Amino acid sequence: MTGFLFVCFFLSGATALVYEVVCLRILGLVFGHTVHAVATVLIVFMGGLALGSAVVGGRTPRIRNPIQAYGWLELGTGAWAALLPLLFTWSATWYPDLYRALGRSYAVLPWIQFSIGSVLLLVPTTLMGGTLPLLSQALAGHESRVGRLVGGLYAVNTGGAVLGAAMAGYVLLPWLGNRATIETAAALNLAVGAAALIYGRVRLARREAIDPATARGVAADVREASPSYERPLGVPLTVIALGVSGAVSMLYEVTWTRALALVLGSSTFAFTAILVTFLLGLAGGSALYAWRWGTRRPSVAVFGALQAGIAVLVVPILLAFERLPELLLAALRWSHATTFVTWIQLGLSAVALLPLTLLIGATFPCAVAVATRGPLRVGEAVGQIYAANTVGAVAGAVLTGFVLVPAVGVHAAIVAGIITNLTLAAILVATADLRPPWRWGSVGTALLAAAVVAAGVTPWDQRVMSSGPAIYVGPYLRSAEASSASIGETLRSQQILYYRDGRASTVAVGQAGAHRYLRINGKTEGSTSLDMPTQQMVGHLPLLVHPDPRDVLVIGLGTGVTAGAVARHGIRRLDVVEIEPAVVEAAGQFFGEANGHVLLDPRTRTLIADGRNFLFTTPDRYDVIISEPSNPWISGLAALFSEEFFRLTRTRLRPGGVMVQWIQLYNLRPDDLKMILKTFQGVFPETTLWNVSEDLLLLGRTEPGPLDLGRLKTRFATGRVADDLGYPGNEAWPSVLGFFALGETDTARLVADAATNTDDRLPLEFSAPRALYLETGRENQEVLRRARTSFPPALAPGSHGELDQADTHYWIGMGCLGRNAVDDALAHFRQALALDPRHRPALLETSNLHLRLGRPDEALPLAYRALDHGPLRARTLHLIGRVYV
Repeated sequence: MTGFLFVCFFLSGATALVYEVVCLRILGLVFGHTVHAVATVLIVFMGGLALGSAVVGGRTPRIRNPIQAYGWLELGTGAWAALLPLLFTWSATWYPDLYRALGRSYAVLPWIQFSIGSVLLLVPTTLMGGTLPLLSQALAGHESRVGRLVGGLYAVNTGGAVLGAAMAGYVLLPWLGNRATIETAAALNLAVGAAALIYGRVRLARREAIDPATARGVAADVREASPSYERPLGVPLTVIALGVSGAVSMLYEVTWTRALALVLGSSTFAFTAILVTFLLGLAGGSALYAWRWGTRRPSVAVFGALQAGIAVLVVPILLAFERLPELLLAALRWSHATTFVTWIQLGLSAVALLPLTLLIGATFPCAVAVATRGPLRVGEAVGQIYAANTVGAVAGAVLTGFVLVPAVGVHAAIVAGIITNLTLAAILVATADLRPPWRWGSVGTALLAAAVVAAGVTPWDQRVMSSGPAIYVGPYLRSAEASSASIGETLRSQQILYYRDGRASTVAVGQAGAHRYLRINGKTEGSTSLDMPTQQMVGHLPLLVHPDPRDVLVIGLGTGVTAGAVARHGIRRLDVVEIEPAVVEAAGQFFGEANGHVLLDPRTRTLIADGRNFLFTTPDRYDVIISEPSNPWISGLAALFSEEFFRLTRTRLRPGGVMVQWIQLYNLRPDDLKMILKTFQGVFPETTLWNVSEDLLLLGRTEPGPLDLGRLKTRFATGRVADDLGYPGNEAWPSVLGFFALGETDTARLVADAATNTDDRLPLEFSAPRALYLETGRENQEVLRRARTSFPPALAPGSHGELDQADTHYWIGMGCLGRNAVDDALAHFRQALALDPRHRPALLETSNLHLRLGRPDEALPLAYRALDHGPLRARTLHLIGRVYV
C-alpha cells in the first residue's frame, strides 16, 4: 500500500510544479512580469495550498476512506487544470476592460489581478493542498513514527516536484508549449485520481482508512516515543516557529535566486537549475530526516538545532559567494556547449543551495512530529503545520520582494535571514526540556552568533556582482590568460557609481575612464560610448520616417538616450514604460547629460509598469511605438518578440503609425533572427530593416508609405540628429540611408520559410540562450547582405533627384561605415567619385578604406588626388604618411 501511494504522491508533486511554472508563464503574459504581478500569482497559488491543507486536514479524522478522498482531489485538480487554457483565454478578454472601468488606477491593478488569479487558481491549489493531510492520515496506521511517515511523504512529493520543474523547464515547455504541457499534467492527475479511487475501493473492505481506535493507537505510540518532561508550550510554539521558518526559507529562495542569477545569468535554463536544486535539497532533507531521525523521539530542541544549523551553513556560503564567478569561468574554459553549461549551472547552484536546503527540508517533518504528540491526529497536525509553513512562505516572499530587498539589498536580506534563524533557534531551545546549563548556554551561543553575524559580515564586492561573468565569459577568460588576474583584479580599474538591488533586478552604473555604462543583472544595457549610435538611431529613425509624429511610446528606458533622441523632435507627448524603478533612478542621476535630461522634460511621462501589460490595459493610441527590451535569451523577454505582442502594439498605433523593434545581431543564431523577422513581418507587412553596428532595427508601418527624402532632410535638421551622430552639420542627412539594410520585398523573401514565435510555445526563449557564447554578428550581417537585391527603400516622388548628388552618396557611405558595411561604403564612395571625381572627402575615405583592407597601392593614388591646400590638407598628408609607413 505504501509504495503505491508514494508513487501517486510523487506524480502529484510533479504535476503541481508543472502547474506553478506554467501558470506563472501564462499569467505573466496577461498580468506582466512586475514584482506585483508575480507576487499575486504566488500568493494565490500558495494561499490555495495553505487553505486546502487547513480545511482538509481538520476534516481527516471524519473521513472514512482517505485514499478515495485523495483520488477525488486528484480528479478535481486534473479536471480544473484541463479547463485552465480556456479560462486563461477568457480572463484575458475582459481583464483590460475591467481595469479601464475601474478608473485605470495602478493602485487597483494588483487587486484586479489577485481577483482573477483567485478565480483561476484557488480551486485547483486548494485541492492540491489537501492531499498531504489525507495521505498522512491514510498511512498513519502503517507507521507509528510520525516524523518518519511525514518525512517520507514530503520527500516523495517534493522529489516529484524536482522532476516536474526539470521536465517543465528543459523538456515539456520547449517541445510542447504552455497549453499542451498543462493538458499533459492534467491527464496525469486524472490517471492518478482514477487509480487512487479504484485502489481505495478495493482496500475499503480491509479498512485501510484510519478509524478512531487506530488513531488513538498511533497517538499512544507517538506519546510513548516522546520524553515525558516535554513542556506544553512546545507544540503551539512549533507551529508558529514553522511559519516563521517558512518565511525565512522563502527569503532564502528569493535572495539566493537573485544572487545566483547575477553569476549564472538570467536565462530560463539558469532559473530552472536554481529551482531544481532548491527543491532537490528540500526533498533530500526531508528524506534524510525520515531515514536518520524519523524513528527517534521528536523534540523542540531538535527543531531549534535545525534552525541554528541553517544559519551556520548560510554564513560560509555568504562569505565565499564572491568566488563563485571564478568557479564558473574556470569551468567554462573547458566548453561552452549547452549541455555542459546546464550541468555547470546545476553544479554551482548545488554548491550554494544544497547545504542549507537539506536542513530546511528536515524542518517540516520535524515540526509535524513535535506537533502530533498532543491530542491532534496526524492528518490534522499535518494540515495545520503545512498551512502555517505555507502562509509563512507567502509572507516571506512578499516581505522579501517588496520590502527587504529594495530597502537593504540582497546581501543584507540574507544576513537578516541568518539572524532570524539564530533568534528562532534561541527561542525554541529556551522552551525545550533541556537541563538549564545546556539550555541557556545554547541560547546565549545562538544570540551571540546572531550579533557577530550582524556586525561582522561585509557586503559583496559590487564590481564582481555586477560583472556578468556568465555573459562576458570571452573577455574575462582572455584577460585571465593574458595576465593571470582574477575577475576582481580585472575589474579593479572600474568604478561603481551606483548599485541597487531593485524590485526585480540588480542595477549598476559603472565607469571605466570616460566610458560609463548601465548594467542590469550583470548585462550591459547601454553606455556612453559604443552603444550610443544604436541608442540614438532607435529614437531618431521612426521620427524621421513618420509623416507627423505627435505621441510616442518607448518601452524600456535603459540609459534614456533613446527617449532623449525622441524628445529632440517636435513631439507632443512621450510615454516611457520601465519595469524597474532603479533603472529610472540610475538614468536620471548618471545619464542626464547623455539623454538630454529627458526625464525632466514636461512632455515626458515615466510609467513604472510591464510594457506588454501597459499596452494591454491602456486605451491610448500612439503615432510611434519603440520597443527596446534587452536580449531575448533573458527569461521572460521572448514574450516581447512574439506574434501576440506585435499584434498588440499594432492595435495601439494610429493610422499611419510606425513601430520600431530593436534586436541584436550578436549572440543570436540566423534561424532565431529570421524567426523574429518573420514574426514581426507577419504583423507589419510593410517592414524594412536598418542596421546599426551589430544591432538591427525593424521598422514596421500600419500603412504603405514611401520614404520622403525632403521630409527626412528637414527632420534631420530640426531633430539635431547630426549632433547625436557626431557629424559636422545637417548636410550629413543622407547618412541615415547608409543604415538601410533590407526593403519590404527582400525582407519578406528572407523570412518566407522561417518559424514564428508565438506566446504558447515561445521557442525563442529556449533557443536564444543556446547562442549566448556564439559570435554571430558578422554571420547575420552577411545573411542580410546576401538577401538584399535593391537600394534604396521605396522613395516618394521627387526624392530620387537627391541621389544624383556626390555629397549624397558620400554621406550614405559614411552611414554604411556606421554598420561596418565596408563594401557598401566603398560602392557609395565610388558612386560619389563617378559623379564628382574631385570630391575630396570621398577620395580620402576611399583611400583610407583601401589602406584598412591592406591595399596600399590602391590607397596612395587616391590620397594624392585628394591633396590640396584646403582644410583637408593636413588629414591627406597624414593619410599619405600612413601609406608609406
